Amino acid sequence: MDDTGERAETRASARSGTAISMRWWDAGLAVTVIVMVVLATTSSSGRVTASFVAVGLLTLVWFALARPAVRRDDDLLSLPTVAAVAAVVAVGGLAVAATPELAVVQAFLMPLIWTLLPGTRSAIVANVCLCVAISVGFVVSLGWSAESLATAATSEGLSLVFSIALGLWITTIARVGAERGRLLDELREAQAELAARHRDAGTSAERERLAREIHDTIAQSLTGVVMLAQQTRGALAAGDLVTTRERLDVIETAAREALTEARTLVAATASAGPAGTDVAAALRRLGQRFERESGIDVTVDAAEVELPRDLQVVLVRCTQEALANVRKHSASTAARVMLTATDGTAVLVVADDGTGFDTAVASTGFGLDGLRERLHLSGGRLDVSSGADGTIVTAQVPRAAVTAS
Repeated sequence: MDDTGERAETRASARSGTAISMRWWDAGLAVTVIVMVVLATTSSSGRVTASFVAVGLLTLVWFALARPAVRRDDDLLSLPTVAAVAAVVAVGGLAVAATPELAVVQAFLMPLIWTLLPGTRSAIVANVCLCVAISVGFVVSLGWSAESLATAATSEGLSLVFSIALGLWITTIARVGAERGRLLDELREAQAELAARHRDAGTSAERERLAREIHDTIAQSLTGVVMLAQQTRGALAAGDLVTTRERLDVIETAAREALTEARTLVAATASAGPAGTDVAAALRRLGQRFERESGIDVTVDAAEVELPRDLQVVLVRCTQEALANVRKHSASTAARVMLTATDGTAVLVVADDGTGFDTAVASTGFGLDGLRERLHLSGGRLDVSSGADGTIVTAQVPRAAVTAS
């Protein structure tokens, strides 16, 4: 960062809360004027009138030139700023030329120069000019002598060193503060952006979750209702009223279950999976329901496996999707559902004796991909093998819930 940029940051930081800072400057001028008036009236030089004129000039320069320049919002070295600095240097020299004791005015003028000028080098040069002007004022008021020269050199040399040291220190503090403010703003922006991305990611994940839930619950139930309705139409056309009534009862039951699943999903509660029972019982109920709706014989051999509720839901959904594929694609007359467990893994197998399919061909549906994603989020995996003897779908999940990263 160049010198002008550093001073720009310094002035931008220093001018925050302009009204408060201007009140402090006005108060500083008032104290300086009071001290100068007291020193002028008690000075032994006898130049009271000239001292009062210097005080008046200081007040005039402040309100006419310096104060408006301090209030400016830009950080450029403008003509009004140059004029204000030149007037300040001249007033400092004239005040000391009137009365040597008025050299205290530099305690107000030196910080003012640091505030007015936008660059560190320009502020140092202006302070040097002010010290030279005051030194000349000392020589004018005290007379040309080695003593007056020594007084001027010593006093203004020390004042200049102090002014530069104090100005650089304050500038450094202001620059560090400005840099910290900038970094804090960047951090806040980064946090806001990160929060927005997290919200977007959460929204996307929730949409995917809802899509899987709808596909694995309501969509499957409605598919069963459609197929039952088609079978009922055929039975009705054939005049088989007994079968028609049986199918209508099954349609009503399936529709009620679909309605329950929809209400559960809308209420943002747990899925319509096992609640208060183990997964084995849920799989047996699912097999009975599927057999009643599809006419396909379903054998369920499920061990009593202790699993977290979320993993129970995952296995039930896997079974629903696998059985739905058996009904839609396999032309099978029987299906088997088996659940076993080892120390750390639960294994679900759904097999049929249908026509099978080529697993190398990419799937165009959502079902298997949705199952893979659901199992991946649970720390499990899905394996599918198929051939002329049928299809075997194997789902494995850890027996403890896993948080997906």
